Amino acid sequence: MAVRSRRPWLSVVLGVVLGFTAASWLIVPAVLELNSGGAKRKSPACSSYSSYHVGALAAGKVWEAGGSSSTVAGRALRREAEEEEEREEDGDSKEGEGEGTPRTGNAGDPSLPKHFLYVGVMTAKKYLDSRAVAAYKTWTRSIPGKVEFFSSEGSDVVPLPSPVPVVSLTGVDDSYPPQKKSFMMLKYMHDHYLDKYEWFMRADDDVYIRGERLELFLRSLNSSKPLYLGQTGLGTTEELGKLALEPGENFCMGGPGMIFSREVLRRMVPHISTCLREMYTTHEDVEVGRCVRRFGGTQCVWSYEILKLNCINITLASAEIQGDASQLLL
Repeated sequence: MAVRSRRPWLSVVLGVVLGFTAASWLIVPAVLELNSGGAKRKSPACSSYSSYHVGALAAGKVWEAGGSSSTVAGRALRREAEEEEEREEDGDSKEGEGEGTPRTGNAGDPSLPKHFLYVGVMTAKKYLDSRAVAAYKTWTRSIPGKVEFFSSEGSDVVPLPSPVPVVSLTGVDDSYPPQKKSFMMLKYMHDHYLDKYEWFMRADDDVYIRGERLELFLRSLNSSKPLYLGQTGLGTTEELGKLALEPGENFCMGGPGMIFSREVLRRMVPHISTCLREMYTTHEDVEVGRCVRRFGGTQCVWSYEILKLNCINITLASAEIQGDASQLLL
């Protein structure tokens, strides 16, 4: 009788021991991996770029000035990127994309419209022959639409080692913060391309964009709705309460890039002059977000998909890397 009464308890104890053992096999490796990665552990969706590769791109040294031949670093970087894309897309063919030629592809589907995304890159005269040239010869190929670089008045006559589509904004200088430059760029997009593209993006000249992934994500959304996408910001700890943001209000941070649906630009841009007159901070991205919220009827949308797209943002100063890459728009 005593033996029979012990059997259920023995079964329970044995089950608990086996359960903890099996759980340890599954959990411990993951914990060790997380601890080894630390705070800089990236999502599997993010590419891994060394500071050397990013530095070569940032300094405009991926391609030799004045010609289409690549340096050793440029060839290595491009070859690495191509191999990675082949692995990620399971051998998707990349034939037909010439070096340095802006691509107007549509995620492998020729039936999709080519005029899908317009990217306006904010730059300055002193960066036209470095960052702008490097960006134009790399990631712009993957954009399913058009890319133009916006700079101060007179930038269209700056001599460059290779052709780059530069828009010289009348009455705009390269002073920082670039609030007027940003708003005038959005107005230019609205006035020239509102009915030609579904999505519009404001990007910095030190960001690397994976156009195929961005296109795949944007095609899952409706551009006829007021959508304002990016990495949500509320300001730093020191800025809390000083940005004139009400509880629940936010903005899309400028570094990783801001994406606007056609409908947002249609609603907001006619009121840009008001937004420029009634600014509460010196932060360009905060004021753009305020204008979108006030006249576009929406605010920055945060989602897991957006987080994956904003994995590494290349931060540059004087065409040199000043820190670890941590948020690149892939």
